[in-house]
Amino acid sequence: MERLDSSIRMYPALISGAFFLRSTSRNGSIFSYPDEQTGVKQVIAWSRIFGDHEILCAINLDQEKYAFIYVTVDEAMHPIDTSMKCLFATDLSPAELNIEVRNGKAIRLTIPPYALVIYS
Repeated sequence: MERLDSSIRMYPALISGAFFLRSTSRNGSIFSYPDEQTGVKQVIAWSRIFGDHEILCAINLDQEKYAFIYVTVDEAMHPIDTSMKCLFATDLSPAELNIEVRNGKAIRLTIPPYALVIYS
């Protein structure tokens, strides 16, 4: 909790940025939001955008399995051949992820079981 609190203080967009729920995809082609009707919510992802800065947060709700999932990011803020860096993770996660052209723009997250990751 102390590391998370420190991250929140370092990145005010986590508190005051505009909130956007993000669509996800297991295959990189078909993107959707968490399904409230069926209760399927392995990963919930959202962005906080403040000015020209996006911070992407994602939680893997599965307590046993890793999540390998594409998450949509803001298309205008992320040029091709750029990346997002890990600001915080509750478990081991990739330090940097490349922006891909999928559903506009997306990154492919690897999230450990029952973990939170934050990228910018």
